[in-house]
Amino acid sequence: MLKNYLKIAWRNINRSKGYAFINIAGLGIGMAASILILIWVQFELSVDRFHENSDRVYAVWRNAEMQGEIFTWDYTPAPYAPTLIDQYPEVEEVARITEWDPQLLTVGESSFYEESTFTDPGFFKMFSFEAIEGDPVQALEEPESIVLTESVARKLFGDESAMGKTVTVEKQMDLEVKAIIKDLPENTSFPFTAFFSMKKLDQMGWLGDFWGNNSMRTFAMLKEGSSLENFNEKFKGFTAKNSEYDDISDFLFPFEDLHLYSKFENGQSVGGKIELIQMFGIVSILVLFIAGINFVNLSTAQSDRRSKEVGIRKIAGAGKGMLIGQFLAESTLIAISAYLFAILLVSLLFPWFKDLLGQDLANPFTQPFFWGISILYVLVIGVLAGSYPAFLMSAYRPAIALKTKMDSRRGFGVKPREVLVVFQFAVVVILISSVWIVRDQMNFVQNRDLGLNKDNLIFHPVTQSIRNNKAALRNELLALPAVSSVSYTFSPLTEIYSDTNEMKWQGKDEDFKPSISRMGTDAALVETAGLELIAGRDIDIYTYASDSLSVLINETTAQIMGFDDPIGQIIQDDGYEFTVVGMVKDFIMDSPFDEVKPIVVIGPERDLNFIHIRVSEGENLKNALASMESIFSKFNPDAPFEYQFVDEQHAQKFKAQERTALLTSIFTGIAVVISCMGLFGLATFIAELRKKEISVRKVMGATVSSLVALISSEFTRLVIISVVIGIPVTWYFMSDWLNTFAYRTTLNWSVFLWTGGLTLLIALLTVSSQAIKAALVNPAKTLKSE
Repeated sequence: MLKNYLKIAWRNINRSKGYAFINIAGLGIGMAASILILIWVQFELSVDRFHENSDRVYAVWRNAEMQGEIFTWDYTPAPYAPTLIDQYPEVEEVARITEWDPQLLTVGESSFYEESTFTDPGFFKMFSFEAIEGDPVQALEEPESIVLTESVARKLFGDESAMGKTVTVEKQMDLEVKAIIKDLPENTSFPFTAFFSMKKLDQMGWLGDFWGNNSMRTFAMLKEGSSLENFNEKFKGFTAKNSEYDDISDFLFPFEDLHLYSKFENGQSVGGKIELIQMFGIVSILVLFIAGINFVNLSTAQSDRRSKEVGIRKIAGAGKGMLIGQFLAESTLIAISAYLFAILLVSLLFPWFKDLLGQDLANPFTQPFFWGISILYVLVIGVLAGSYPAFLMSAYRPAIALKTKMDSRRGFGVKPREVLVVFQFAVVVILISSVWIVRDQMNFVQNRDLGLNKDNLIFHPVTQSIRNNKAALRNELLALPAVSSVSYTFSPLTEIYSDTNEMKWQGKDEDFKPSISRMGTDAALVETAGLELIAGRDIDIYTYASDSLSVLINETTAQIMGFDDPIGQIIQDDGYEFTVVGMVKDFIMDSPFDEVKPIVVIGPERDLNFIHIRVSEGENLKNALASMESIFSKFNPDAPFEYQFVDEQHAQKFKAQERTALLTSIFTGIAVVISCMGLFGLATFIAELRKKEISVRKVMGATVSSLVALISSEFTRLVIISVVIGIPVTWYFMSDWLNTFAYRTTLNWSVFLWTGGLTLLIALLTVSSQAIKAALVNPAKTLKSE
């Protein structure tokens, strides 16, 4: 029986090659797009969930009310972790990590900057990273040890064993390699390639017992059977009990949920990356659904043609179940063919897809998950897409099937086929308008005035060798014709490393605790960064020795502090009194999507970890960099000249949104193509169905244009309805999306007008080709048999 089903199914498919091609191509493209997205979704859902004890590991988070809002962060002071494990018996292990700039690792003549961290032995007890040589837990018990990943060990020592060898860190610390671990997998949120002992940091006097410096993240592993809810109820007053900061509330948050749910509002997790995953999961399902709609529409559209077949089969003794089986065999065969086409597309597109996401996704063809999804796709799509046509056509009564043409019209004069076309193009309208709005938001933010000049500006980390020769290096760089200015800074001009709500100034209300960002410089920051000086002067310790205790502020800081005339005002911070010597126009260092933050630029009382160099206008950049490299090699020997461009680092902040926009655009294009394929098939079928009517109208004097309008009008009406439905849906969801940005554009009705016009044009171009072809047919050829 099955063999007979498949044989007849193949004959029917072969008889209607055009419709079969549209179905197989449409379903195949939809499957391929959906499979690729599901591979990415599966990867994102696996991040940080592979650790053996992941269900017992938690990250420390903290809440504090600031100006009527609850601010949530995950950085803690140095004494936090040891105090935590001492005071709570439910805690089995704790570990701290630092997230500093890449550290310079040197072995002989080889030097590389690597993502490094100081951490506790508990880190490797909590997290399941495989050791190749040595014991990383025991290694971190010793201050003079270092743990390397396999690739870094090979990079530093080649094919020789790294165990027991010495690595010099930042030209200051000689550490012995005590363990080597496998490279951290792609689906971990930790970027580290080298691990130092936290005991070394303590030995250097950098830890202490001060609770006001939130400089490291803390993780805790609870003992088996411990209740997170009960623990957090006891834990919330931890900081208040152990320090003077009685307005801070503490809680543990599941580590395995951090990647997906790290967005907090009013002290509660409200989502995060999971929202993006859900969005693209829905989009991939919609694309697949649109492809399924094509199959259903084309199958039901052929019901008139196949009604006599059904009638004859029933008269010959075929039961309803046999007919359903026959039609489901056809749909399953089409689904299998589409799946094979999808597999071909996935294999061809997978390398490109990985590059697009910037992630080294595992080969899906080696994963049981992929093949499980594949079988599910074929069965579900084959059965679901074929069910409606199968049950519809198998229900025909032989007498009616052989006597008249079948009509799929149902109650209230609505054809299911028309409903599906409307849904299909409503999705297209939503996707096109959403892409437009995302692009508008991107352009709006990218064109924002940053308040600084990011072009022709580079920065380089300050090593100990540079720190020992800061003035000499600066002078030699300034002597180059290609260099217009130089400034040492606390952080790059693309990031804010420090903030506080403890600053004080004259007239401040004790209950007023705004968060103020901190920066640091030695001199020439205004010129180097391209800031606009509004009042006073720049910091310059080379001209004014007292400027180590001077500050620059931006307009927002002056407004918050209530300074009408800020020059000469005193700001207290970390036990120092700083004098305001200048005010600059607001400038943006971190997220361009956020509101402007108050910033205080402090003299070199703060550490200066980076050097910024502005290249003179009109200079050859390649030659300028070569000249700088020769000077850096003199003052920073045996270390690479690892500069970064400020404009490139700023552009990186748009990568996530650009990737979202690009993926949405790609899926929108796929949805449009699949929808147009279905519309083309329907137009072809209807033109064929109405060819005698068209010929009669031509004989009666109808023009080609009127016939094209006649055939196109049915589809035009459906597309207009789709536009009317899609626009308010887009308005609702995209308004919510824009509200997630502090700095955002506004929704413009012109976007929806253009979207509606574009969708209608796409539909008309798709339909008109078949309408024109039908209208140009010679009536004599069609009517000669009548």
